[in-house]
Amino acid sequence: MLLVALLAGCFWRSYGPQAAAHADVLVAIARKGADLVANGRLTAESMPELTYPLERAVAFLQKASGRAGTAPPESLAALATLTERYRDFVDVLDRVRREREPEEARAALAAPLMAVEAAGARVRETLRAEGRL
Repeated sequence: MLLVALLAGCFWRSYGPQAAAHADVLVAIARKGADLVANGRLTAESMPELTYPLERAVAFLQKASGRAGTAPPESLAALATLTERYRDFVDVLDRVRREREPEEARAALAAPLMAVEAAGARVRETLRAEGRL
C-alpha cells in the first residue's frame, strides 16, 4: 500500500509541469495551424502535426483522471476543456483549409483560436492557484 501511495505521489509531483506543457503545446500548435492555413500552406498531410499533440494530451488527461480519485483538481477539468476546445479548433481548421481562401481563413479561425487560447490560460491559472506551478 505504501508503494502505491509513493507512486501516486510521484505522479502528482510532476503533474503541474506536465499539464502546463500540454496546454502550452496545444496553444502553440493551434496558433501555428491558424497561420499555416491563413498562408495557404496547410495540407491534409500536415494534419497529423495538429492531431498528435491532442492525442498525447488526451492520454495524459486519462492517466491523471485515473489517479485523481474522488476529488480531481480543478486544473484537470480545465485541461479537459482545453482538449475539447482544441478538438473543435482542429475540426474548424480542417474545414476552413478545404473550403475557404487563405485570406478568409484567419477571420474564420479567430474565434476558435481565441477559445483555445483562453482555455490554455485557464489551465495555467488553475495550476497556479493549486500551487502546482
